[in-house]
Amino acid sequence: MSSRRGAAGYGAAVRVLVLVGLVGCGGGVKTYPVNGKVVLEDGDVQQLAGSHVELMLESDPLVRASGRIRSDGTFGVETLHEGRILKGAREGTYQARIIPADEDDEGRPRRGPLPIHKRFLDFKTAGLSVKVPTEGEVILKVSRR
Repeated sequence: MSSRRGAAGYGAAVRVLVLVGLVGCGGGVKTYPVNGKVVLEDGDVQQLAGSHVELMLESDPLVRASGRIRSDGTFGVETLHEGRILKGAREGTYQARIIPADEDDEGRPRRGPLPIHKRFLDFKTAGLSVKVPTEGEVILKVSRR
């Protein structure tokens, strides 16, 4: 009987270890805070409120971080890793782009031309780069031209 109890205890321990492995306990992924500001050089940055800054890690394009642009142009990024949202981004050099919002902050569809030039929508043409960990606030300059 004691060997049976021992086997049951062993099975329970294995189930706990499997659950911890599935849920994770930090996963060893270190992230660093990334806070910044988008500057619309020839327009009102408030037109970008609700849009997102997206970062793509140059060494692994599948690693992304993003953050919502507030009405004053500020943003902070988060990373989705194994189903969890982590504040900040992993270490490395990232290309950045802007993803315009379909709606304004009141939920109304946006109309009219994009508030930024279309080159800022693509990592390859945006010319925006962020090194993590950052040295202070990140400034991303965009324009209509």
